[in-house]
Amino acid sequence: MAELTWISLAILALVFATSGIQRVTGSGFGLILSPFVVLLIGAHEGVMLANFLSIFAPIFIMWRTWRLIEWKRLAWILIPALAVMPPAAWVSVNAHEGVLYVAVGSLVIFGILVSFVVHRIRLSIDGPFTRAATGAAVGAGTVLAAVGAPATAIYTVVSRWSIPAMIATVQPLWMIVSIVSFGTKWAIDDGQLPGLPWWAWLGSVIAIIGGMYAGEWVQRHMNDAAMRRAVSAVALLGGVLALSMGIRVLV
Repeated sequence: MAELTWISLAILALVFATSGIQRVTGSGFGLILSPFVVLLIGAHEGVMLANFLSIFAPIFIMWRTWRLIEWKRLAWILIPALAVMPPAAWVSVNAHEGVLYVAVGSLVIFGILVSFVVHRIRLSIDGPFTRAATGAAVGAGTVLAAVGAPATAIYTVVSRWSIPAMIATVQPLWMIVSIVSFGTKWAIDDGQLPGLPWWAWLGSVIAIIGGMYAGEWVQRHMNDAAMRRAVSAVALLGGVLALSMGIRVLV
């Protein structure tokens, strides 16, 4: 019981921190949260928890950025994402826990490393195929590892997407794919829900709200470039830990 209490408190702290990051950068909630919670409570349950909490985090940004949402671009990304999610959910439910650890860690590390490279690209690449491919990657990444941000980060750079419009548009994207991912996997196997006490579930939602307000304060006092470097460093650490855990479980 004491161990579960400490795990729950650690999750609340992680949710608070990642919510602040989400407010500052527009994404990164699942990217930061997922690798750490899978280490705390297991791969299946950790991804389910990250999916569940990712439903709420975008809401507190979306209502402030509603006018900037690009609905047509959102549809091009969202529809392919939803199309790949049911088969990906089946794979997620039936996959070995070690495989999911490796998937979480690999997606996080890949996304961060690619983001360093794509910033140097000078070409502008956009269109239906690029958006559909981004959506498919978002859907699969969200279901398998609660990590869809690397795909949108790459697309943002290669398409020269306006940052304010991107931040606004990806909020309903995260909310919808998280709802579908959580609901689909719960329908297939409700035993994947984390066995956390009731106050941890409620506290996580409250931590999201508190983290959003903290993120606004940080946004006013911290350099954006420094914040992005810190986010990348923490996410990379979590990815490496999850990947190493998966390798140990599989070996």
